[in-house]
Amino acid sequence: MKDYIKPVAIMAAVSFIVGLLMSAINNITAPLIKANEEAEKNRTYFAALPDAGSFTELECGIEGVTAVQKAGNGEGYVITAQSRGYGGQVPAAVAFSNDGSIIRVIMMSNEETPGLGQKVTDEAFSSQFDGIPAEAFTLDDIDAIAGATISSRAAVKAINLAIEAYTEVTAG
Repeated sequence: MKDYIKPVAIMAAVSFIVGLLMSAINNITAPLIKANEEAEKNRTYFAALPDAGSFTELECGIEGVTAVQKAGNGEGYVITAQSRGYGGQVPAAVAFSNDGSIIRVIMMSNEETPGLGQKVTDEAFSSQFDGIPAEAFTLDDIDAIAGATISSRAAVKAINLAIEAYTEVTAG
């Protein structure tokens, strides 16, 4: 019995010390991680609507919409939304003008299949939405990525969620 107590006590002490160290590292890095995430979001907002100057966050209760930002200068809106694709969530940032058209779509990084589903992040795919009216559309209305129907469908759904949010925030 005595032969078992010492190794168990050592493992418990080591586990306790490692847990404390991991907690301390998490406390140090958590604010940096949050700041980096915020900076990345802001880079995306300004890439979608470069002349905005600043953004004000608005509320939206639509599931799948992750942020609604109104340009501080009244230039338009940037709405981010996501939908489930083949490998995970497929997020999109959609910039809208005040006249009800899409200014720009930025398909954000995702975990879709490299070489196939991740092609939704290519400019060739996202640029086809520039200038179209902010009205729901289907996969048949666009040039989908060949061999990546699930990813293309998820991208379309994310953009349609952003359109729905835009309609909601501008209606009232």
